[in-house]
Amino acid sequence: MRTKKVHNGHTKPVFYRLPARLLEAGMSTQDGQDIVQVTAGGQLVFVSVYTPRPDVLDQDERNLCEPETRLCQADDWVGLAVFEDTDVDGSDYAEAELADR
Repeated sequence: MRTKKVHNGHTKPVFYRLPARLLEAGMSTQDGQDIVQVTAGGQLVFVSVYTPRPDVLDQDERNLCEPETRLCQADDWVGLAVFEDTDVDGSDYAEAELADR
């Protein structure tokens, strides 16, 4: 698991979920992927994610150049997390549902 520091008042990882239509670049998935792009097309949401590797910068660059695309329905719930290096914390969005961990 990635190491945590205080982020938006949190002192440990926060796990939550949001409808896919609310996803944004900069959020992190619950499985440790970083969301780099979100494209909505009607009822479908295309989410490009990559595996960050800050400990191995060459691998991090390669991973970023070869993102994985996930396809969701706009109202599908997506598991997310706030980690130390998460840029966008959606856990305080009105629609967010916090997970019990």
